[in-house]
Amino acid sequence: MKKTLYQILDVDPKASTEEIVSAHARLMSVRDTQWPDSNMPGLVQQAREILGDPQRRAAYDRSLVASNAIETSSASEEPSFLEAWGKWIAGALVLGALTWWGTTRRETLPSQPRPIVPPLVALPSTIASAPQSPSPSAQQDAASMQRNETDTVATPSPAVPPPLAVAAARSAEDLFAELSPSIARVNVMDAFGRVIGFGSGVVIDKEAVLTSCHVAVLGPKLAVKFGDFVLPATIQLADEAFDMCRLHVAGMRSPPVSISSVAAVRTGQRVYAIGSPQGLELTISEGIVSALRKVEEGTVIQTTAPISPGSSGGGLFDLSGHLIGIMTFQHRYGQNLNFALPADWIGQMRPRQASEASWRSTAIADRSQSATPATLLIGRWLCRDWTTGRTSQYSFEADGRLGVAFNDTRDAVTLRYGVSGKTLQMSDAKQSFSSVIEELTAQKLILHGRERSIACERQIR
Repeated sequence: MKKTLYQILDVDPKASTEEIVSAHARLMSVRDTQWPDSNMPGLVQQAREILGDPQRRAAYDRSLVASNAIETSSASEEPSFLEAWGKWIAGALVLGALTWWGTTRRETLPSQPRPIVPPLVALPSTIASAPQSPSPSAQQDAASMQRNETDTVATPSPAVPPPLAVAAARSAEDLFAELSPSIARVNVMDAFGRVIGFGSGVVIDKEAVLTSCHVAVLGPKLAVKFGDFVLPATIQLADEAFDMCRLHVAGMRSPPVSISSVAAVRTGQRVYAIGSPQGLELTISEGIVSALRKVEEGTVIQTTAPISPGSSGGGLFDLSGHLIGIMTFQHRYGQNLNFALPADWIGQMRPRQASEASWRSTAIADRSQSATPATLLIGRWLCRDWTTGRTSQYSFEADGRLGVAFNDTRDAVTLRYGVSGKTLQMSDAKQSFSSVIEELTAQKLILHGRERSIACERQIR
């Protein structure tokens, strides 16, 4: 007998959504060699998708009831051998009695002349069309005939309604319970294994995690963290133009998310962002789609769902739990202006450099024409020394403080800075020095000093 979806997940038919998700995660953690059947992973995934959706689960439950009713009816209508033999004998006796009674009656009754039936005559139209008041018995017969005709002509409704084009909206609790096993913290490490940065990631395929490239390229080593488990990761595909990097994580058993298209996204709809802002793992925040920004490559999603440094690479989900975007950055010059790259781009990734991107200058307002150099400097920059190849992070604060953190060590310093024309002046308690600002836009900074030259790219979040 074919197993039900409940039997495949080994749960009770009255199990809650959380129990369904937990059973799915437990089964998907089993290694491939331990599956009794190679088709089981697909059946387990199908069971989670159907039983995890309230409307699809209700339709499936109705189909089970209908199937059981048909089996019960078929079993009850099949007579046993003794019942069939008894009915045959009874029928033969009744038929013989009726035959004897008819023969005897024809012999005893006198022959009667056949009545003469007058020919049918067409009624006048006035009489034929006159309304008649049918008797109660005639009304019952007509109603019965109408019911029979309706039952014969009408198409029976299917036992299971077709699946809905759009899944039903679910609560934040249910979405978080379902999606959290597929969200990772991405740790960036130096050559000695020390964590120098972090971001977020989303499981998109078997042993594959997607994160932002501006997170993944910060250090020579990467690892992904799911709860208490930390697994090493390597960059499998880097599309810096899309700011998307696909990581290969050997041995990872976390389930992939369902990916949707930005074409189904509407301005004003409610969304959830899940990631690791400030390194705080598995943080969910709620917002709406505040705008859809058209760029050369497609459509960038602007949202009010709060994010912070560390959210980059996390997922933006609709109310059905579908991935619609990858959280990327905050607009430095606006309040609650957060952006996500469309999930459609995941299928369009190819090896490219950041210089090939056009969406950044479109999605991020370039304020170089209306802002002063001091205003443009405010924010975080990823900088590289052309002479030594050393990378560091510069953080310019509005109050005149400058933090410099070197990626290859734990060293960090705090300076004071000021801008005079094209000169950037920096100082600490012991000395002061200056650099010439050769180029400064909302995305790019080039400094030339007496002993070194530095090229910086704004650190988007």
